[in-house]
Amino acid sequence: MLLSFCRALPWSRLPRIGVRSLGLLLIAGCLESLEAKEDAKAPATDDELRINGIFNTALPGTEKRNSLKLIVHPHLGDLTDRDHLRSALGLRYGLTARWEATAEVDAYFTHGLKKGSFFEDAGLASFHLGTKYKLGDALHFGWDTAVGVDWSQATGSPPPDTTDGLRHFAPYVTFSRQLEDHPAWRVFWGVGYDDIAATSTVGNLNENQLSSDYGTLSGGFLFERRRMTYTMELSYATTDPSIDDRRDVYTLRPGIIWVIPERYTFGSKGKWLLGFGLRAGYGADGTDFGANAKLRVNFDFRRLLGSKRKTDVKK
Repeated sequence: MLLSFCRALPWSRLPRIGVRSLGLLLIAGCLESLEAKEDAKAPATDDELRINGIFNTALPGTEKRNSLKLIVHPHLGDLTDRDHLRSALGLRYGLTARWEATAEVDAYFTHGLKKGSFFEDAGLASFHLGTKYKLGDALHFGWDTAVGVDWSQATGSPPPDTTDGLRHFAPYVTFSRQLEDHPAWRVFWGVGYDDIAATSTVGNLNENQLSSDYGTLSGGFLFERRRMTYTMELSYATTDPSIDDRRDVYTLRPGIIWVIPERYTFGSKGKWLLGFGLRAGYGADGTDFGANAKLRVNFDFRRLLGSKRKTDVKK
């Protein structure tokens, strides 16, 4: 399969892909220099690292008990690639020290840099509910473990390029382990299943995106350096082998996620994360390459409301 992947590479496009890769490395160097004098270490949590398109795998960590976070997640790449800017808006709550729940809506609006003026067209494209429970080292193998499920559904009549028009029900189990001799490194892997159904909403699929039920196997490693987390994620997805049109998709995603220091966030007390990632995929649609840039902002919702109640961190 590796030989088939190499043969399928669009060699004529590689110079342009090389420029994207060089750009990613230059961005990493710039971010390292910007935060070189930052003494405080504020690494991204497991939930914060999961920025779809940059790093897709759910890791075992959960929110602290009674923690309530407001999530804002605009897709910065839409400013150059699409007429509409998509942005998730939601809440994530720590039900216990091991159990969390998330509710989000995906909104869209014209950003004015391409067709349409600013906010000429706006609305909701989909909504998402999710939950995750941390089991700890349940198997006594030295691996943190969690189980979870995500449910999302397209809604209304948004522009087709803002949604896939599908309903997803995706349970998963995930594992991670920090290397004892090299604590800055962590390895992870997980398995999941996506039960897919069509809706009345019309949408567009991304290249090599599967539109029927499929299972996934993913894994890779993380390297944490102060406010920077370097990610490498590999995944394999396959549709039900019993169907006639079976499809397999292989994906490689290297990425960088930077926790932006407060001095660069306009005095905001929220936690701002900037992610950059590359993608190489191989499936029934051929080989595809892409690059993403996304911003995620998490606010302490209780703090925004003026509540002085402290988060319970007891295990």
